[in-house]
This record gives sequence, C-alpha cells and structure tokens, in this order.
Amino acid sequence: MALLLAAALPGCAASNGGTSRDASRGDAGANDDVDAGATEEVDAARTVRCGDLFCDRPTETCETCPLDCNECPTCDMAPTCTGALAVPTSTEPLAVCDNTLEGTQRTNYACGEDLGVAPNETTCADPQLRIRIREISIERGFFDVERNLFCVISAEDGAHSELLLTTPRPVAGNRNTTTLNLRPGEGTLWGQGDLFRSISNLTITYACFLTSDTESAQGILDAIADRAAEASEHAGEYGYVFGAVAVLGTIIGSSLGAVSDDQILDVQQTIDAGALLEMTNGRTWEIRQQIGNLSLSGASDLRLVVESWGCAEPRAIFE
Repeated sequence: MALLLAAALPGCAASNGGTSRDASRGDAGANDDVDAGATEEVDAARTVRCGDLFCDRPTETCETCPLDCNECPTCDMAPTCTGALAVPTSTEPLAVCDNTLEGTQRTNYACGEDLGVAPNETTCADPQLRIRIREISIERGFFDVERNLFCVISAEDGAHSELLLTTPRPVAGNRNTTTLNLRPGEGTLWGQGDLFRSISNLTITYACFLTSDTESAQGILDAIADRAAEASEHAGEYGYVFGAVAVLGTIIGSSLGAVSDDQILDVQQTIDAGALLEMTNGRTWEIRQQIGNLSLSGASDLRLVVESWGCAEPRAIFE
C-alpha cells in the first residue's frame, strides 16, 4: 500500500521522487564486498546534491528539493495554511447562504447542503475556518432619532461554541443609512483564538438591538462578558471561546431575557458541514431583516455582511 500524500509527515517526506535514501546510510547492497565500516566511510565522503535523483532525507525534502523528492502534496479545494490567519484581499459572494431567498427573509434556515464533496473526491483534510462580521449597515425610518446598535452573536457546532459581543454604537435616524466597518478583532464570531478545525454543521444565531439607554445596554453586555470570561477557554476584548455548547446558553439566556431594547434582528442559520471547505476560499453572505415601513417611524432595515476564510492541509491518501 503506497502512501501518495502524507501531510502529517514533517517536511512532506512521504513525497518520493528519485530513489529514497537516508543521508546517513548508503545504498544497502550497493557493494556486497564492502563491509559496514567501509560503507560508512564512503557515505561520509559522499556529497548530498539536489538533482542526483536520490531523495536524501532528512537533508532533502519535497520543499528543499522537489526535483529529487517530488512536489509536496497539496490540497485542491482550499488555500494553504501558511499565512491563512490574514484577512483575504478578495472574496466571492455565497448567495445560497443569504437569508433572503426569492424576496423572503428567512429567520431560521439551513444552507450549503449542495456544496459538499465526498472525501475521495478531494485531496484536502478537514477545513480550518474563521468567520467574522465584516460590515453592518442600517437604514431607519422617518422621524426616528439617533439610537445605539449592538449585537450578540453566537456560533456552535455541537461540541464547540463561540460568542461575539459588539459595542453599542450610534446609528442615525430619519431615513439615513449608517455603515459600520468592524475590524477583524471586534467582528470575529468563529475561530477567534485561531482558525478552527470545523467538521460538523455550524449554527450561527444573530441578534441585534436598538437602545436609547446605552448605559443599561452596556451593563447587560458587561454582565454577559463577566460570566463568559469565567467559563471560556479563550477570552478576547469582544469574543469568547467555549469547549461546551451548553455553557453558552446558560451565559446569555437570562441576560438577554432582561433586555428591554428593540430587537431588530433575530436570525438563526445552520451551515452544512459540507460547505465549510468551500468557505475557506474567501466567501461572503448577507443577513438582512427589515421591519416596518421606512417611510414611517419605528422602521429599520439592517444588513450584516458575513465573511469566511481559512485553509486545509493536504489529506493522506492510501492505495
């Protein structure tokens, strides 16, 4: 059974180009008249040279000498994990994950069921993913006065969960549109500590509120943050990572129940596990909720632009 791809081996050593030969040993049986001591003397004198059609490990690897050791194995459906933490310079819309479908704004839905591939159809291992809120924009109705907007967003996959709290920010009224661009550190909702190895369906719950009492709203957010910090495996300035999903519900459940502000976004989205590899390539989708008639007061049209990116290592394939 030959190993064609082996990402798990250091230096991609399983990629064999020319004859594989350990640099510390000679070719066994190359000269049966030479004893072990003589062989060591010959090997010590031999110069390792890239291009001699021998993959002399560990001195040579697929990275340092692909001519002798063949090209390193690659993943055919996701970016390399080198430098993958950085935000991508370009993304493509993933419209199937928008919550608006044929004019209907879905509030509880699934997406990505048709994006998966069978394991034997890709050379990639499990996707490692990061998802963030890149942009928030809101238009509000006539005669509405300035208020503050904040969001509480959670994500969970059955074994791992994360929580994002956004700081209350002023948004204009009277048919004006306010756009907020979030820095990666303040908008990441999945993969906050590091790109997260994601292999199960991912459920994201988006909840946003308008408040005229910023001090009270901040107090509720601080209470959630204090409880989250005690239970989390990783705590940042805006987000928290938990090892257990049940903890998340306990932390935010009672606190959000005390919120008296107007909730203007309440959407739950489940992303199929098969779509996660696709999402490592830099994808965006929109979560939108419109309430009321914008020609009147008390109305709002809120949009979140969600962005994903990540990587995957090559998968070991045996035959």
